[in-house]
Amino acid sequence: MSNSVHEFVQSLTRDPPGAPHSVQLEVDTDGDLHALYEVLLMTMTEILKQWYAPPISISRVSPTDNERLQAYFASFGFKLNLAVREVPRVLHINNRDYLQKSRLEDMKFSVADAGTLYTVWFSNFPRI
Repeated sequence: MSNSVHEFVQSLTRDPPGAPHSVQLEVDTDGDLHALYEVLLMTMTEILKQWYAPPISISRVSPTDNERLQAYFASFGFKLNLAVREVPRVLHINNRDYLQKSRLEDMKFSVADAGTLYTVWFSNFPRI
């Protein structure tokens, strides 16, 4: 699956982001919502790999690139949500918790970096 995600991102990022819902995401997840969530995370990572040298860190994403990243996701029908907050004193991150969720909007990925907690989740981009 990661090879097809890589190919999709290569094709997607050849041009600037298109209008919302203008690109067809064609990755077979057999209707598995958890697999779709993983594909969306891999897609975000693959895009960031193209823009930034290793190591990839969400803390390095500029506001301009965040807007562009969100526009790419909207082009294939998804809203990329990002919450940023200060890291609490005690922090336990369980990024496998999404397996217990049944709605895409409830599946979240968190990473702490440089005193900040970044949480990413996805939802359907509304059709207007």
